[in-house]
Amino acid sequence: MSEPSDLVIAYLERLYRHRALIAAAYHQGEIEADDETVQPRGLKELRRQRTLIPLGEDRFRLASSLTRHLNEVLQKEQLFAAVGGQIADLATRLPWLVDDALKAGLEGRTEDLDLYLDAFRDAVFELADQIEQSLQTLRTLTDTHFAGVRTLAEKQRQNTWYIQRAERIGEALKALQTGELMERLDEEPVVAELAVVFRRQIRERVPEWRASLLDITDILKNYLYRLRRIEPAGRRLRAFQLFLRRHPDYVMPDIDEWPELPEWAKRAAPLQLLAHPDLQDGATAEALSEVVVTLPVASNPIQRPPRIGALIAEDTPASTILTIAPRLDQVALRRFIAALPPDGQSVSALAWKRAQRDLLRLDDALWLHGLLHEATLGRRRNARLRFEPLIGAVSHPLSGNIVVHDVQVSRVQTPSGGKT
Repeated sequence: MSEPSDLVIAYLERLYRHRALIAAAYHQGEIEADDETVQPRGLKELRRQRTLIPLGEDRFRLASSLTRHLNEVLQKEQLFAAVGGQIADLATRLPWLVDDALKAGLEGRTEDLDLYLDAFRDAVFELADQIEQSLQTLRTLTDTHFAGVRTLAEKQRQNTWYIQRAERIGEALKALQTGELMERLDEEPVVAELAVVFRRQIRERVPEWRASLLDITDILKNYLYRLRRIEPAGRRLRAFQLFLRRHPDYVMPDIDEWPELPEWAKRAAPLQLLAHPDLQDGATAEALSEVVVTLPVASNPIQRPPRIGALIAEDTPASTILTIAPRLDQVALRRFIAALPPDGQSVSALAWKRAQRDLLRLDDALWLHGLLHEATLGRRRNARLRFEPLIGAVSHPLSGNIVVHDVQVSRVQTPSGGKT
């Protein structure tokens, strides 16, 4: 007895031997027996294998199952393709197979149980393939905007058809996700081995499939909305095209000769034109002077505020003069330098600042930072001052930070002992 694999190999070899006849039947749609290129022996073998289906006495076409497989492989676009036609049937078939497997297990029919388990696995893989192929076909049709048809009415019918097919697929996916099939597979020991196959092939991929289907459905609905919006304009263009075909000598009249603008010319808003006089043109000087004489005198002339750095007239009111007060750290620096003892004794800047009640709101860090900055400026008033920062220890020798706790300031004594 031949093995099943030998039968498959023999069938594939037979198809390969008559590959030219199968390709002709697929591309032409049908073949005739009296054709010179058709071999009677090949025609007879393919008919016996039900690869060719008779259409009449001497006419044959390719079997629908093989034609559908070639369409999927070659990604041939079809009008009103049955996308997802078997998904609902396969999803409904799975619980029946589980029921029959449980019944066979309870009755001890092991051979029937194995058959039902194999049939469930095949149905799961076939269902997953159907969903993947259907979503891929819908995505291709969506991206190409139904390139197989050209008229606007046909595109609308195609779009409506595939929206309905997408909704049917969505209902089947919802039933697979919310059904009790997974719970039954986990609870019944007889069919527990099927839970892994169903979970990996169907249950874990349903969220991804539903997200892709929602994206496709939104694109189809938006495209259908756009088609319906441009439908009136398309009808007008077709009517105008028909008018030009019937009247090839038609010439559009000059719009300046019309007594009034037609309605179609008023659809667009007119351009807002702004006129600007050309002051450099001497021809318009006389006309502009006549216009200026008729202009009324402005009662409230525009007064612009003075710019920064501009001179202020003597009669400018005092309210417009801006007085800039020195900052608190600047005031504290002047007072601190004036309070330094003349004998060259160093004074702690931080202790002096804290002793001044009106300077308590001055931050210590800001005060010390201002002194260190003052020491680097090299001003004349600081020429005889010595700034000695008290540097403390840092957290790490390689940190690069310098911590200043205080600054000691003193006057530098001259050789004669006097202060400067």
